[in-house]
Amino acid sequence: MLLKDELVSLDQSDSELKAMLMGLLQVNASINFSSSGLYLDFKSKNEKVALEVYNLIKKFYQLEPTFLMTKEVRLNKEEVFYTRIEQSAHYVLGDLNIIKAKESKEYNLKKELQTEEERLAYLRGAFLACGSVNDPSSNTYHLEIQTFSSNVAYILRDLMNSYSLNAKISKNRRGYIVYLKSSEKIGYFIRILGSTEGLFKFEDERIEKDISNSINRVMNCEIANEKKTQLAAKRQLKEIEVVSSYYGSKLKSTLTDAIILRTNHPEENLNELASFSQEELGKSISKSALNHRFREIHNLYEEILEKRSKNNG
Repeated sequence: MLLKDELVSLDQSDSELKAMLMGLLQVNASINFSSSGLYLDFKSKNEKVALEVYNLIKKFYQLEPTFLMTKEVRLNKEEVFYTRIEQSAHYVLGDLNIIKAKESKEYNLKKELQTEEERLAYLRGAFLACGSVNDPSSNTYHLEIQTFSSNVAYILRDLMNSYSLNAKISKNRRGYIVYLKSSEKIGYFIRILGSTEGLFKFEDERIEKDISNSINRVMNCEIANEKKTQLAAKRQLKEIEVVSSYYGSKLKSTLTDAIILRTNHPEENLNELASFSQEELGKSISKSALNHRFREIHNLYEEILEKRSKNNG
């Protein structure tokens, strides 16, 4: 809610506010009929957003909309706010090109919005109407704007992509979703909407998530390396047992040194074995040298297995 609350409170010119109202209602106004005639409903779970629509209708059309609050018929029973436009609803529909935007493939939004500020204000209204950003700490980044009109969805996508946002469209049971998946694009979109605090909050949470992910990646690598070391040591001990039994005292001293270090330290990695060499053998043996010697032991082990296989055959 912080993001939308901040966007509603931004200082904007009249032309920007009119463009924002256009975005709000083209994206989320439902056209209904009653015995009294046509009326428009704007629905939001954010009271400030619904009140903004109410105030803007009063400002630009000198009308008195109806403001309603109800509770959803669901388990959580969330509050839902409605701004209902009954008087002169036909005029508002036409002035804001709501039906054209929803139905006409020929409708050109950019011709309606003359300045960069107005285009950004329209996006601001669209996001206020039906936009959301998921928690950056979740598995994926996701910003979306929901609309029931496929035509409006494509208008939105094209306008967003004029800012190189790489927005895409998907369809679900609630209509059409214009969405962003890149954390960088989401951050940029929040910035061009004009939400400084919302951007700071998003970026702080994103940094925290990235640090957490980096720590997890390091830990996973360390665990994987430790497991790899243990498996290699276990294999080497098995090969040492076979080679020592077969060759006995005939083994080269270089291999005997490696065998002593591995037998004394059955779970250590090569770096640690090398660090013990001076103290235990009176000589310094490098990690590279140890690696070479264990490869030599492995080759002897393979040769022994091959000889046994031939003899058994």
